[in-house]
Amino acid sequence: MKVIVFGATGKTGDHCWRKAVAASYYVTVFGRSVEGRYAHESINKVKGDVLDAQAVYQAMAGQEAVLVCLGPVGLKDRVTLSQGAANIRNAMLEHGVKRLVFVSAAGVGDSWARIPWYSKILFRTILRNILAEHTREEEIFADERLDWTAVRAAVLTEKPGTGRVLASNTSITKTIPREDLAGFLVDQLGTNDHLKQAICVTAR
Repeated sequence: MKVIVFGATGKTGDHCWRKAVAASYYVTVFGRSVEGRYAHESINKVKGDVLDAQAVYQAMAGQEAVLVCLGPVGLKDRVTLSQGAANIRNAMLEHGVKRLVFVSAAGVGDSWARIPWYSKILFRTILRNILAEHTREEEIFADERLDWTAVRAAVLTEKPGTGRVLASNTSITKTIPREDLAGFLVDQLGTNDHLKQAICVTAR
């Protein structure tokens, strides 16, 4: 399967594309600095900005699935996730690409009740724009014409992955290593367990 990864140079995205390669997918990484950062990697590299609709459209040609690991460029960023999501969705529809797996945040929508108190404080204050952006991202990607899965991640850590991931919309979310989040994202490409659903993930 041909898979394009948006946000590939981010901390989660870097884990994600590497796990996709390990799973024998034909991977394209998209981003502003992929050519320099991954110059010696044997993957397909497309330099571009997710806010450039034409660049996203061109990169989507020939793809069969999409992994989105976009993150905001700052606390006041109100465009990268939402406008990037709109450009990706539009390109998918124009090229007939249906499968989409993307990172969202535990705290969006009905998952608010299952995040820890400290996350609620942060989302009500310094991270309020980021929560709003993830909310809008989900609204854009939850298009009935796409086979989407929203992965609402618990608080991300840099700890080594353990492979022990709890996917649940009833359990309390706490933390999850980025490596384990990436593994779960890639795993979703081979299953329909959470098709057209948002699912929370946290470490077991």
